[in-house]
Amino acid sequence: MISPLIGGPSRPLPAQTLRGALAARGNDERPWLSFQRGTSSPEQLTFAAADLLARRWARVLRHAGVGPGDRVALLLPNGPDFIGAFFGAQELGATPVPLPWPVVAMGPLVLPAGSAAILSLSAVRVLIAAGKLENCPVPVLTPDAVEPARAGPFEALVDSRAPAFIQFTSGSTGRPRGVVISQRAAVHSAWAMTQALGLTRQDVGVSWLPFFHDMGLVGVVLASLLGGFPVHLLTPGEFLLRPRRWLELLAATRATITVAPNFAFDLALRRARPVFPEIDLSGLRFALNGSEPVLRTTLTSFEAAGAESGLRRGTLLPVYGLAENGLGVAFQSEGAKDLDVTIDGRQVPSVGVPLPGMEIAVRKPDGALESEGAEGEVTVRGPALMDGYCADPEATAQALRDGWLWTGDRGLVLNGRLHLTGREKELIIKAGRKFHPADIEQVVATLVDAPPNGVAAFSVLREAAGGEELVVVVELRRRPEGDVVSRIRGRLSEVLGVMADRIELVGAGALPRTTSGKLRRKECIARFGGRA
Repeated sequence: MISPLIGGPSRPLPAQTLRGALAARGNDERPWLSFQRGTSSPEQLTFAAADLLARRWARVLRHAGVGPGDRVALLLPNGPDFIGAFFGAQELGATPVPLPWPVVAMGPLVLPAGSAAILSLSAVRVLIAAGKLENCPVPVLTPDAVEPARAGPFEALVDSRAPAFIQFTSGSTGRPRGVVISQRAAVHSAWAMTQALGLTRQDVGVSWLPFFHDMGLVGVVLASLLGGFPVHLLTPGEFLLRPRRWLELLAATRATITVAPNFAFDLALRRARPVFPEIDLSGLRFALNGSEPVLRTTLTSFEAAGAESGLRRGTLLPVYGLAENGLGVAFQSEGAKDLDVTIDGRQVPSVGVPLPGMEIAVRKPDGALESEGAEGEVTVRGPALMDGYCADPEATAQALRDGWLWTGDRGLVLNGRLHLTGREKELIIKAGRKFHPADIEQVVATLVDAPPNGVAAFSVLREAAGGEELVVVVELRRRPEGDVVSRIRGRLSEVLGVMADRIELVGAGALPRTTSGKLRRKECIARFGGRA
């Protein structure tokens, strides 16, 4: 048994609420968020302009009857109006509820799938949408309601214990699960990340992450607000269509920090490899890799390619975060040695040490601490923990126990650092051996040139077969030549020594995903597992 990992002390918070943090920069005319729009000039929002826009939105919302304790849903793309509406709602003591915005918005604006359930569960008072929205069960406001010349003075109508926002996470496959984050937790989460990295107003960020997701909202918007540094923003769709734009913008802005899931680094390698010798990434201090399993192959390959652009080794840092903790939990330190552990033949990178104020413990099912190097469930504790799940006391009680959050993630602690090894109940057992789905999915994705979330691997119990059946479902944008199924089966046997019992080829978009692009594994099993 080992003691919990404990992060360093946290410096005093610069503000008690998010709206207070923005108001404190009300006279700051420096650029904050620059929204890139293709080849046209970026739309720039200064800190002062964001504060003014928030006050204008507060006026609109007050006129619509929004007050303290109300919930305000946001169906908006990355842009100034998202910022204004998000902070304007908070100024009135209302709670913003971001809804997923489509990666590529085509045709008339419609309520995204699952959003009606979110509106009902969170008892939303009004919804702010980018345009007219048909068949919405609550009143809708649009940006044209904002009057450019009118804004009242800032009013601090909320304290640090009030909700800052509700982040709907997709960890469950049925009822939506809304994470309620308090003002103090949100400020602490963003502040802890800037402290851990030593970010200052001299830093420059680049991101394409959506604001409706915690990685984009807390890791980009709120962290840059607390740190006081500018960020240049692409849309998610522009990155996915042209990954080289991300790399080119990093070089053009002399960015010092960026953050993305593992698949983004992998996609940039596969689709934008020729651009590396043409750009300069020597100014980049941190490229944070998190939100999904961090693969050693991706880390090594990206840094090798980036070396042609002046990227320093150790810039690409594995990190760990989750919505239930505001966001950040653990970060690998700059320039740290590669400290992988080998589990079932695979290399598992370290995601580092707890952020300031955080504690991490790996536990057995009965709550006892695991010994060093032994896998268990990761639990975390600290001032950034959620208040609970919106209108779901049963799920809250299951996740929060004696002040600790049981994350559902599996991991181990070795040499004072955390390694994430998978998710509870996702292990696949074949012939007595344990396999992590991510390993199988990565091998197949590389073979067929698919993103990691374009492959789903899981097991289903077949009593007639006397054990578990390994099922692999693969999305193909186009059907390759030859016997793809045989090639996949052979590569899995060759690389991992595992035999896939069933391989299904499906069209693009067939696999169920969360709003952030992660696979909904339980839905995958329900949709494809029962087929003979």
